[in-house]
Amino acid sequence: YVDMGSTRRARVHKRVAEALEALCGTNPGTRVGELARHWTAAIQPIDLDKAIAYSRQAGDAALQSLAPHDALRYYTQALELARRADQPDQVLGIDLAIGLGVAQRQTGDPAFRETLLGAAHQAAGIGETKRLVAAAMANDRGFSVLGTVDADKVEILEVALGRLPEDHPDRALVLAKLCQDLTYGSPLERRQALAEEAIAIANASGDDATIVRVLNHISYPLLVPPLLDQSLSISAEAMARAEHLGDPVLRFWAASQRHTAAACSGNMDEVDHCLELLGELAAQLNQPTLNWRHTAMRATRAQLAGDTARAEELATEAFQIANGGGEPDAAALFGTQIMSVNLQRGTLVELVPLIEQVAAEHPGVTSFMAALAMAHVEGGQIDAACGLLQKFFASGLDMPVDATWTMGMHCYAEAAMECRDLTCAAPLLDQLRPWADHLSYSGVSTAGPVVHVLGGLASVLGRFDEAEAYFAQSSALSARIGAKFFAARTDLSWGRMLVERRGPGDLDRARDLLAKAHGAAKAHGYGVVERRAADALQQVDR
Repeated sequence: YVDMGSTRRARVHKRVAEALEALCGTNPGTRVGELARHWTAAIQPIDLDKAIAYSRQAGDAALQSLAPHDALRYYTQALELARRADQPDQVLGIDLAIGLGVAQRQTGDPAFRETLLGAAHQAAGIGETKRLVAAAMANDRGFSVLGTVDADKVEILEVALGRLPEDHPDRALVLAKLCQDLTYGSPLERRQALAEEAIAIANASGDDATIVRVLNHISYPLLVPPLLDQSLSISAEAMARAEHLGDPVLRFWAASQRHTAAACSGNMDEVDHCLELLGELAAQLNQPTLNWRHTAMRATRAQLAGDTARAEELATEAFQIANGGGEPDAAALFGTQIMSVNLQRGTLVELVPLIEQVAAEHPGVTSFMAALAMAHVEGGQIDAACGLLQKFFASGLDMPVDATWTMGMHCYAEAAMECRDLTCAAPLLDQLRPWADHLSYSGVSTAGPVVHVLGGLASVLGRFDEAEAYFAQSSALSARIGAKFFAARTDLSWGRMLVERRGPGDLDRARDLLAKAHGAAKAHGYGVVERRAADALQQVDR
């Protein structure tokens, strides 16, 4: 073969390609890759169309076979061949670009965004609405970039909506995708309206795949406390329908959304079931974004368990996957997870410069400023924390109602507890009280039971009986879900409240709770809890 001249070699490739066609007929099946290779090597002007067609078919087959690296090679080859045509086929070029963009996304190449935006604009320019929708929907890693709105993607989705009939099933998909891309920086009411219209059209279509895709897209944008029951229902339906379909990608995203909603409700059995399923599907699909998502979720689960070493290990592994894949928010999400680890270790104050930087880079995530306030109080910088609390109070407790709302309010509440800020404590208590049975859990990080800060805020306000009821509820919830750090933190706050109240038997009970908190903190390395518990124990006998 090596000794053949290029002309003879091309003729031999053509003979092999023709022989394969004679054997395979119109359905080459698994041999389509061989046909693509031989027709490409046999290339002459008369054979160009066949080489392109088989390369495209090979790319399509590779995607179907969960082999995106092979697909990437075939689509790249097809596009290079298509450029040689005297009169390039625009529609074919768009189709090949969409295939290339999907393969890039699945292999972790961040160029997928620009590839698919380009394909969408080309489709829009020649009135190819079907391909416009296909390109817009393919430009999706499964969730929006933290704290930002991708204006270019939103614009394309809105163009697509303007060209689709009101009852077209594709309209449901575009509406749901737009809802997802507006997770941050948009009013909840707009996301709800988009979701409701998408669900209605999808249900009317009767197509399970469309319904699951819609439900998967709208779940996280609507994951806010007032809609938690709806999120649980949506994610359960998506899981059931995806299981019936058997599509591993749809099953992965359904389980991902179900995991986070279940965690917010405190259902750890369901969380662990979802994580196990996600692990199996991520291993089967082996796509960088899915591996990142699963690993980051495991890190958050370790945070909740109070296992700081495991949480840090998994967060670092997740960051390495995301950074290698060029994920635009890899550093911000890693920073968020490391903040939670340092909070539990009692070293959060060391990250103040990092938190300030992340907050400045992501102004759409106002919970970062709340985390900064908590970092200041954890490090004893009370004046700095009080200043941030007062700015928050002056804004009218303005916190965007998105999936980070509970985390942000929780962090401000923790700061108000340590600052003894009566001004902020009352409105924070009022806003968080309806969600006493929820966990602060964003999927990336967790701040534990909401009811814990309700107890702390009630203590600041001198409503000790109310505080005790909240602390008892927080203690029981932390024990049930195996949250060691949050159990110790609740024992600490409860004991300190009893020392302050000093009712009959309070000091003895306080001593027991504080000793328990101190022992757990010392055993697991919860630095601030250990120090505060030791200080509080000294006050018991004063």
